[in-house]
Amino acid sequence: MPDTLRILLVDDHPLMLMGIQSMLEGMPGITIAGTASNGLEALEKAAELKPDVMMLDVMMPVMDGVELARRMRAEMPDVALLVLSSDTSLATLEPLLNIGIDGFLPKTSDASTMMDAIRSVASGYEYFGTDIARLIERISLAKKASDSMFTPRELDVIRLSCKGLQYKEIAGQLGIK
Repeated sequence: MPDTLRILLVDDHPLMLMGIQSMLEGMPGITIAGTASNGLEALEKAAELKPDVMMLDVMMPVMDGVELARRMRAEMPDVALLVLSSDTSLATLEPLLNIGIDGFLPKTSDASTMMDAIRSVASGYEYFGTDIARLIERISLAKKASDSMFTPRELDVIRLSCKGLQYKEIAGQLGIK
């Protein structure tokens, strides 16, 4: 993880962009590389700015967050994708998980949680928080074992996340260095 993380914020609501930007600007080790108001603009800016983390909304004009995540995975797979959305439904979450996002936060998250998520995804870990981890567990349990999108180890991580453990605590419990 670099000393200073470069973040690209993507949301079609100017007040949301300004709020997140002002929340993160004072945080040590964080630089807002840029902002975008739709998926197409975000793709262009990501190619130019080379962020470490892209925080993106799901519902946007021109190109939504699901298509943006799909294109980012294909074109810039090294950029960590952290979805920040007010829609935490299974219908929204499942396609994003299939694409391989690195994390998902509800827009009701506080600054501390957002920082934990950013640092986690930038370090190569996933971050879904307790409520989202419960939804992921429901998705996984609803699928047949042979069709599961998660390995047994990933399910262990999700179960521990459901108990409220943070990624470092999970790593310790699972014996991961």
